[in-house]
Amino acid sequence: MRWSIFICGAGLLCLGAWVDNMRGPLIPAVTEILDLSYQEAALTISLGNLVAMFSTWLLMPILNRKPLKNVGLGVLIYTTLICACACLATTKIKLFLWGALLGGCISTMGSLSNLFVQSGAEDGRRGQMMSALHSIYGLSSFFAPWVAGVALSEPQRWPWLFMAASPVALGLAIFLQIKIKEPMNDESQTQEPQPMSLESLHVLAIIVLVSYVLGEVLISTWLPSYLVKEHQLSIRDASFYTSMFFATMFVSRVACGIWSTPRWHRVIIWGSILVSLVCFTLGRLTGWLWLLPLAGLLGPFFPLYVTWVSLRFPDRDRSLIIWMLSLMQAALAVSNFMMGRLADYVGFNLAFWLPVVTMLCTVLSLKILENRDRHALI
Repeated sequence: MRWSIFICGAGLLCLGAWVDNMRGPLIPAVTEILDLSYQEAALTISLGNLVAMFSTWLLMPILNRKPLKNVGLGVLIYTTLICACACLATTKIKLFLWGALLGGCISTMGSLSNLFVQSGAEDGRRGQMMSALHSIYGLSSFFAPWVAGVALSEPQRWPWLFMAASPVALGLAIFLQIKIKEPMNDESQTQEPQPMSLESLHVLAIIVLVSYVLGEVLISTWLPSYLVKEHQLSIRDASFYTSMFFATMFVSRVACGIWSTPRWHRVIIWGSILVSLVCFTLGRLTGWLWLLPLAGLLGPFFPLYVTWVSLRFPDRDRSLIIWMLSLMQAALAVSNFMMGRLADYVGFNLAFWLPVVTMLCTVLSLKILENRDRHALI
């Protein structure tokens, strides 16, 4: 493994996770400072999801023409500038524009982190290094809400949370330029383009992952707002629960990577989503808030399911990932806006059942996929 390349990939993912998961605690802060409704605060994130969708589609043709290293440098410089501009988002319109541009940073850093690690790992260790990378996501996501909660005890200080990411992005760009000399053309860039058309089985596979991601992201993004609004917690205390959600996700992914074997993958995929659904539902019904972070036990679902998709459809693994990532961002744009709108009109106590609906959709679509495909999850 080229460790300098792995460090760059892990750095991209950590930076993207930091920026992404500070947006949850940001919602109750900006609603107070700029006198926004929750629908308007949600629009900031939804616009970012739409830009992220287009960024994902544009990334593949750009990588077909430009070396991976150069694209990484460009994204890091872009991120440096956008994060530095957080201090300019002082009005509603400026916040919308800044939030939209920030979404492009998050999606491209996440996509490039996987490509970096794939290009630097030997074939025999690629699965191991990818598991390590996705475990790092949970760990880095743990710190973002915790730090944000501490800083947002004074809500007007929120721009500094993002501005602090600016020198980190610049430092990572300098490290990339100095330590990695070759252009890093990934093997996938020399392969023939894969078909972008979809059959019914592909659509089902995409629906499963998109509905899962909706559940995960809606919980992590809106949990602080729900706790502040419905349980009168401070932003600092509410953000602690989000950090515990990501800590649970991190531990479950690490445990899965260490102890699971392929014959247990189907059990883990089903078990992770069902246990998460039960914990979150019971937490909402009983008011036992400590159960809500245990929804992070869904952590192993994403890496194991994506691995199954790549093995089940090897002739279009890259094109399916593009479809999944793009539709995921489109679905997140709609669902985040819907959550904000519901919170304004019917209250958070009812609106925050939306993650349960999406997780039930995951369970239903996964069962249909298994019934349609005899090779599913084997």
